[in-house]
Amino acid sequence: MPKKPAKKKSQTKPRPEPGQIKAIERLLEDEDYTGAVRRIKPLVQRFPDHGGLRRALVEALEQGEGPCSAGLAAFEWAERRPNSLPAQEALLYFAVALHHVMLADRTARRVRELGGDTPGFPVDPALKEGMLALPDGTLASVEDMERFDIGKLHLEGQGFAGALRWLEGVDLPPARNNRALALFHLDRIDEALDAFIASWQADPDNLFALGWTVRLRLYRGDDIGARGLCIPLTAATARRLDDALPQLDALLLLQQDQPAWDAFERSRDSEWFDLEAYISGAILRHFGACAASRLGRGADARRLWQAALEEEPNFIPASTNLGLFDRDGKAPSSPTVFDHRQALPITWTAALYAGSEVAASALDALTASNAYLEALYISGDQSLRILVRFLLKHRAEQANSEAVHCLKELARLSIGTKEERFGLLSFLREQGLIARDEPVEFWDGGQLRQVKVTGTEIYREAKDSGLPADLDALLGEAVVLQNDGRPEEAEARLNRILQRVPDHPVALGNLSAIRGMQGRPDEALRLLRQVVAQHPDYLFARCNLAKTLIVQGETDEAEHLLEGLADQERLHIQEVFTLYGTMAMLHKAKGEDDMAQSLLANLESMVEDEEDARRLAQVKRSIDLLDPGKRFKELLGALVKSGPKPNKRGR
Repeated sequence: MPKKPAKKKSQTKPRPEPGQIKAIERLLEDEDYTGAVRRIKPLVQRFPDHGGLRRALVEALEQGEGPCSAGLAAFEWAERRPNSLPAQEALLYFAVALHHVMLADRTARRVRELGGDTPGFPVDPALKEGMLALPDGTLASVEDMERFDIGKLHLEGQGFAGALRWLEGVDLPPARNNRALALFHLDRIDEALDAFIASWQADPDNLFALGWTVRLRLYRGDDIGARGLCIPLTAATARRLDDALPQLDALLLLQQDQPAWDAFERSRDSEWFDLEAYISGAILRHFGACAASRLGRGADARRLWQAALEEEPNFIPASTNLGLFDRDGKAPSSPTVFDHRQALPITWTAALYAGSEVAASALDALTASNAYLEALYISGDQSLRILVRFLLKHRAEQANSEAVHCLKELARLSIGTKEERFGLLSFLREQGLIARDEPVEFWDGGQLRQVKVTGTEIYREAKDSGLPADLDALLGEAVVLQNDGRPEEAEARLNRILQRVPDHPVALGNLSAIRGMQGRPDEALRLLRQVVAQHPDYLFARCNLAKTLIVQGETDEAEHLLEGLADQERLHIQEVFTLYGTMAMLHKAKGEDDMAQSLLANLESMVEDEEDARRLAQVKRSIDLLDPGKRFKELLGALVKSGPKPNKRGR
């Protein structure tokens, strides 16, 4: 008899290796959620139907990135496995947590069909009808509202391509807004701008669209067009929170502070204001506080930032700005308004941090105007300012004159630290974008000053004295003794050095200073001239001799001594204070007070520790002695101290 054909063996679905699952479990146990996501995602692509991998991905994303990323992963799992009760229950959990009520209602229906329990669902028909109501009095379809929720879920989870797909054809103003926002984050700026303009023209009360239109016009460099649209934006009253936030965002970005405050007050008087809580309500109060702070309304600013923290205790911008109030209770004039999250397209930002090759191309691909970047710097937090500085420096290196101008302007503003502002000018000088003798303006922390940036590399490492170890130790002891006001003991050590190295410039220079301390000015001057003659490149001797000559009125010879010293490529920080201080003395003696103050401003920008502060104070004392009135007071004080002491017996 013929044999029966053998039955085909059922093919098992491909599955990950047990070791791969164990590795993921260990990462989750160790709370290394970033590592777990990195390990799970490729496996999900290979085994898309594996429920354990999907569940682990949702858990890792929720713990590592937050509910928005986890919610999108749960949606993708539920779409892939419509008959999986765990997948549908995971989506229901996040739809409720993220307030996507129509999506939650749809998902709850599917959970019940699969035998699951859905307390609180279905949504009450009257409540659902209210959610479907549109501002014009018509009702949206349930399907459109479900697609809107799904699109928003993708937008919040940074699945921008998915947001475009789900929102396509959904004829609701919020859906059109979110679709345009997805285009922005996909770096399709022109399409996003056209979409926002169309949404605003279709609905003039759509301040979300109008606010983003203002922002994107500035993004493209159309400052005039952006400011022109601030007129209708300022006049409008937001009908809901989603309109109020972009309204204030755009006005603050363009530094329209009074209009921003007025718009906030109108929102505060609206019926919906007290209904908004948690993070969105905190942001709205934060924006109002920023407008108040810029306008000098310190009490209003403080109260609103405190209210923002009551809504959201971990709201960092509010706590940061509250810490910027000065001791007198004055509000910061340049509060932190924005962070990086909505400032630049997220897909571009992700590319920037993806790797060196991708980052290099991303830098040149960004189309944001320099004016937009400058506005972000003025209103941004520390991380955003760092990014903007990086971008503007890159453009300046590419011979972008507007970027150079922006960097100069930022150095004039009271934003960031003094070191950051001076660092911008130093960068421009190093790149040859500021001439050596070109005066530029710099905010020194108290006022706007003109400075000249040398572009010299300044280092702080200890200088080699050129002496053998035993003599170098003696030189160190001599310096300490001299600074402690013990010149005779310091001189003894210097003489021991000079016995073995008779023309050592540092020892001779320090000995000259001791002669000055001992009231032997002629010997001090002779030693200085000897050092300069033997060691013409020794900066300290030339500067100290120049100082002596300046006090004596010999400014021409002093100027000759200082020629070329500022052109050196590398100087120690102590040399910088000595050189700039002497140059400031020379300018002061010649009546060039502005140049003297400019040099002092340069030195003030370099102060990093107590030693620098001591050097700066010494420089200022030297300059003050050139003022006849101050010099007389100093001499009078010295005479009083050195005059005859009263006889103890009363004679």
